[in-house]
Amino acid sequence: MAEIKFEAFVEAWTKNSDEHPAWGIKSAETHRKKNEEGTYETIGRTFRTVKVSRASGIDLSPFVKGDRVKVVGQESTETREYEGKKYYDLVVWAESVTASERGQSQAPAAQDEPWAATPPAASTHTPPAGNYDSETPF
Repeated sequence: MAEIKFEAFVEAWTKNSDEHPAWGIKSAETHRKKNEEGTYETIGRTFRTVKVSRASGIDLSPFVKGDRVKVVGQESTETREYEGKKYYDLVVWAESVTASERGQSQAPAAQDEPWAATPPAASTHTPPAGNYDSETPF
């Protein structure tokens, strides 16, 4: 697992439901570049599933589709097979998930960014070994 810090939009949990459980959200991080006219265009997106353990005390239920969030945690790739085809999911075990101020009337100060100049303090939460613990509801 590798430590990761990113800002992304909350996506629908499934095709049929926007609601997500309190222990997980789907996110989409956009990648943009400036085109010849000087405007920015989206050239790609990275989709991740953000999960929290019960021991973390983090509740993801306040976040809804379209919210922009900042996530700090440990990222790993999970492999699954369905009908003979392999699928690879990027999963982040979050140490913190906060609402982003970006795009609102006031720009956040540099010290508000978890990945700004100074490294974050050591977290008191350690993701469970093997990404799972006995209390995880799935």
